Amino acid sequence: MSLDEQMTLRVTAEEIEQFCAELCRGSANTSRKHAALIALEGFIVRFTATDKYTAVFNRILEIIQQYAEQTRSELLNEYADHLEPALHSRDAKALARIHHSVSRNGFDHLLSQVLERVSPDQLHALKLWAKNWVNEAESKARQASGYPDALNFKSAGIGLDEYRAICELKRKLSP
Repeated sequence: MSLDEQMTLRVTAEEIEQFCAELCRGSANTSRKHAALIALEGFIVRFTATDKYTAVFNRILEIIQQYAEQTRSELLNEYADHLEPALHSRDAKALARIHHSVSRNGFDHLLSQVLERVSPDQLHALKLWAKNWVNEAESKARQASGYPDALNFKSAGIGLDEYRAICELKRKLSP
């Protein structure tokens, strides 16, 4: 058997529906479920040859996308649940982990969702903390670089992911 031999894969919308349901029931890890659904969608799009953009093709993608949207919502809720205590405790590393796990738009959405529940006094304190944290990080990175117009976060011992997350928070809290 050579590596370039092909096989035919036939699947119905009902079978995809059943597969997606089993996939979502079979794992408690929302991130893995979501990644598997996205991979399945990519596989179908990439390797469908003759039935591309037919009614059944579109229905199969629609089913996968519905499940993927459900897992995406679950993921965002999980991240929001982690974001609230990270903001409350001013935990830059936890904020960086969440920021790294979602898109920039996703992080902005999460911040909006969580900051709605924060009191005005806490918002003000959070804004001051973010502003001071960024200013201090930039100052240390500038000193570590040896050049007045360059920043060296690594030499300053500051995680770039942390810096990016706190900068996004600062931007969100600034008018």
